[in-house]
Amino acid sequence: MPLVPRLPQAVPLAVLAALALAAMPLIAGCDALGKVGAGAHNPAASSFTVPGRVTAVIIKGGSGSVDVTGTAKSVVAVSQHLSYSNKPPVVSHALNGTTLTLSYTCPTQLVCGVGYNVQVPRGTAVSVSTTAGSVTLTSLAGTLSARADAGLITAVDLRSAVAVFNSNAGGVVATFSAAPRSLSASTNVGPITLTVPGSAGYLVSTHTLVGSSTVTVHRSSSTAHSITARSDLGSISVNPS
Repeated sequence: MPLVPRLPQAVPLAVLAALALAAMPLIAGCDALGKVGAGAHNPAASSFTVPGRVTAVIIKGGSGSVDVTGTAKSVVAVSQHLSYSNKPPVVSHALNGTTLTLSYTCPTQLVCGVGYNVQVPRGTAVSVSTTAGSVTLTSLAGTLSARADAGLITAVDLRSAVAVFNSNAGGVVATFSAAPRSLSASTNVGPITLTVPGSAGYLVSTHTLVGSSTVTVHRSSSTAHSITARSDLGSISVNPS
């Protein structure tokens, strides 16, 4: 059984203060961006569908939330929400083979970002990254990768065999309807809550520097289903559904 690191009874206040201060610039930056964005240009969202077969979607976000939902449809539908203070960002999408990439660039200005709402066939592989914005993944079954420099990652009703989640300042909350083969979640600052089917046994590895780890799923030495969770500052919970 893997060892679960435990926090010593007395954690030096200097350590707590240093970690909290390290998180403040990212969190404060997101809050400030939201306040400034309130006075920015926010035109109506533009939408389009992608003709042709798509097996993988890569979303290179920046400032703005990203929502990806799996559906029974065979096409990818994209809705883009622009926000800017002076000139609109330049959005682009490219289909290379069966891989669709969504991205944008911004002229130099105070506020500039794009929020995405994307519907994909459930089995599509999805990779998402944002610098300041939340990521929400719903009803997906393909390989998943999500990274948020400052933002919460939320995943619901997943059937993906492989999933990797990383949030520098935020947290990870993921619920699986089917037991994942490999699940990895990490944060620098923020909690991690993972809920997986209780019918399977899991090889679980957790690590926290400041925080507690609670694992209530059935543990197994088999690598058929493995879970790794690491948080420098935040609690970790791995629970059965």
